[in-house]
Amino acid sequence: MEYGITWRAEDMESELAYRYHAEQAPALRLRWHALWLLRQGYSRQTVARLLGINPRTLYDWIAWYQDGGCQAVANHHQGWHTGHGCRLTDDQLAELAAWAADGTFYTYEDAQHWIAETWQVEYTYDGVRSLLNRIGIYPRVPRPLARDADLTVQEAWKKGGCGGHYVRKTRLVPRGWAGVTSSGSV
Repeated sequence: MEYGITWRAEDMESELAYRYHAEQAPALRLRWHALWLLRQGYSRQTVARLLGINPRTLYDWIAWYQDGGCQAVANHHQGWHTGHGCRLTDDQLAELAAWAADGTFYTYEDAQHWIAETWQVEYTYDGVRSLLNRIGIYPRVPRPLARDADLTVQEAWKKGGCGGHYVRKTRLVPRGWAGVTSSGSV
């Protein structure tokens, strides 16, 4: 028992180090790092300071570990990660995807109004953005066009020519190159 923590036999220092180094999810990786440092004998205050977390958060992680070991630490979710279920049915999502594929809307706000009018389901702007992004739909946004853009020159360029406009006559050299080689000649 180190600092009031009863460690399980299977959770050796090497196992916690492996979990820490192998974990891809940042939130879980931080938890494994904290437990690994505690297992090495660091104090709770030192671990919280080293990892930049609130000591209360560390105490919560330790309590989860005490209740169910590493499995409880891995399965515990906090805050928004639990989320709410989707307000639209699968059929409505399919219809929304088909509607979006037609290019009918250009902004998330357009989609927000269409969803409200069609199914009387209210979403916030960020809620619609999140919903559409989850199902792989992004609004089509036209590329910005410069004020001074000459469309005829652009079309000529696309066809493989520069339409008789500026052509570079000098060779490009690396930035800062003064034209001197190692032998001293240019």
